[in-house]
Amino acid sequence: MSTRPNRLPVTVERALELVGIGPLVVSPDGTRVVFGQNTLRLGEKTRASSLWSVALRGGKPRRLTKGPDDGQPVWAPDGSVLAFTRKVDEKKSPQVMLLPADGGEPTQLGDLEMAPGALTFTRDGKHLGFLALTPDDKPTRERREKGDDARVFVKDDKPPRLWVMNAKTGKTRPLSPEGIVICEYGWRPDGSAVVITADEPGPDSQFFTARLGLLSAAGKFKPVGDKLEFIHHLKVSPDGRFAAVLATQSGAPFGGLAFVVDIKSGKTDCLTPGLRGSVETFEWLPDSTGLLLDVGQGYESVLYVAPVAAPGTLETVCAERPASVDALALAPDSGRAVLLCQGPNEAPDLYACDLTGGPARRLTRVNAKAEQLALGRSEIIRWKSTEGFTIEGRVVYPRNYRQGKRYPTILFIHGGPPGRFRSDLGLLPYQWLAEAGYVVLAPNPRGSSGYGEDFAKANFVDWGGGDYRDLMAGVDHLIKRGIADPGRLGVWGGSYGGYMTAWVVSQTDRFRAAICQCGLTNLFSFNGQTDIPRFLQYYFGANPYDNPELFRRHSALNFIQQVKTPTLFLHGDQDLRVPIAQSYEMYWGMRHIGTETEFVIYPREGHGIGETPHQRDLYRRVLDWFKARLK
Repeated sequence: MSTRPNRLPVTVERALELVGIGPLVVSPDGTRVVFGQNTLRLGEKTRASSLWSVALRGGKPRRLTKGPDDGQPVWAPDGSVLAFTRKVDEKKSPQVMLLPADGGEPTQLGDLEMAPGALTFTRDGKHLGFLALTPDDKPTRERREKGDDARVFVKDDKPPRLWVMNAKTGKTRPLSPEGIVICEYGWRPDGSAVVITADEPGPDSQFFTARLGLLSAAGKFKPVGDKLEFIHHLKVSPDGRFAAVLATQSGAPFGGLAFVVDIKSGKTDCLTPGLRGSVETFEWLPDSTGLLLDVGQGYESVLYVAPVAAPGTLETVCAERPASVDALALAPDSGRAVLLCQGPNEAPDLYACDLTGGPARRLTRVNAKAEQLALGRSEIIRWKSTEGFTIEGRVVYPRNYRQGKRYPTILFIHGGPPGRFRSDLGLLPYQWLAEAGYVVLAPNPRGSSGYGEDFAKANFVDWGGGDYRDLMAGVDHLIKRGIADPGRLGVWGGSYGGYMTAWVVSQTDRFRAAICQCGLTNLFSFNGQTDIPRFLQYYFGANPYDNPELFRRHSALNFIQQVKTPTLFLHGDQDLRVPIAQSYEMYWGMRHIGTETEFVIYPREGHGIGETPHQRDLYRRVLDWFKARLK
């Protein structure tokens, strides 16, 4: 990709044409990898997903399924068939399909009444496992169809259960007892499963009460290992001896360290103590001696091999590749990895790398169209903030940027708080805004992942404090360098980034335009609206009902009389994480004080805006809002 003038400018439509890739599954014989492709469908609300295959030695990718709604590919242990899920009938749940390894048409296995998730084969290949809710019985279904569908909040929520399906007959039965919430699972060779359970259904309980345990083939459960917090990303070792998870023991947000638990003894070891970064995903080495870790460190991804026998020992591998790793899979010979990579000048594609050394080798050119796009220059900068913090930020420049000229600048803020901006291609929004003539600053303030547990905890009981100072110091740094025009500043963020956007405009009038997307504006009311009510209690060490003043002090709505910046609110009307009431509250407050505002509601959308027409509309409105006030 290049900034040469004969290249095509980045537009929303060209960015939406970028093909999504994943998940990745390597065949048991190690000769090929199956991967999903997610593509734009002209005239449709949703994108299409289909399955493809490419040889690890290289060659042209081959389409395996027609789509448009195929996913969750898993190989049978003997490599004879590939199982996946497909939405066969819009009125029914997705079904399990089997595709012969040597080609042909897939066939449906069984007839499921529930939507299967986390599809896997058992180690002997005789069954498939998946997570699903128990379907309603016939009387309940008929009653609901007649409109008699009232439910008791929490009490009537069904827990996800672990189910097994006979791989030949399709006969299905639940393995886990009805009262146990199964969040994740992994099979052992003897047919038992290691599971992550929680006290109640729903993400709040899964985040804050998750624990590791063993579920026997007969459905008996017993806890395993030491107490860990924020347990997720469970994977059982190939020999069945160990369970590996991402978690924490120090209260750091959402667990970014790798732990290995001996299932028999319960001995629990952290393989990454003191890590200056966050483990984002991992795979077991096929000989069960260690993990291949994908670690986010600042804006980059670093791959390490972490041996089970030597906790704290990390060996860097596969360093010669694009900067960011989105997914990884290991071949059974343990010497090769398949990576989904991208960088500031490289679109997402598959690469193969040898763990013993050498540069990664590109396997696909799925996103070759992106090579025709003209991109602005991107760099990582650093600046000093308060309390001795050094903060990193990514700056993307207009492609015809001239040094010494000041440009309208957009401060773009990530969600989380423990989110992390990366060195990715970033067509939307970085390059698209840069094409429109804006400098974009995307910082990782204190509270972000990718810098270690202490950094991630640095905004506890301090939302809108040190993180706000980090952001403002970054803007000041660009002004001091002669890059940003102090009279043409905009700010935009979603989720926690939306919280920070609302907070910014409640504390300063230096920004001429703001966009608050699915943002928290009133922490006290948010606690009673969200699907994760323990989230704020965790960050603030208190319950809003016991200490309401603490939460009001950190809420933009508490300072509504100070808001002077024209603000656009964007929100999905089905958002359970940050309910739409959060935007209503600040919108009506701004209307009351007479500050310019607009509120756009996206039907059917949750915490992210997923329907293609809505995405087009959102980006058009964003650009119009900034253009009218910053140009």
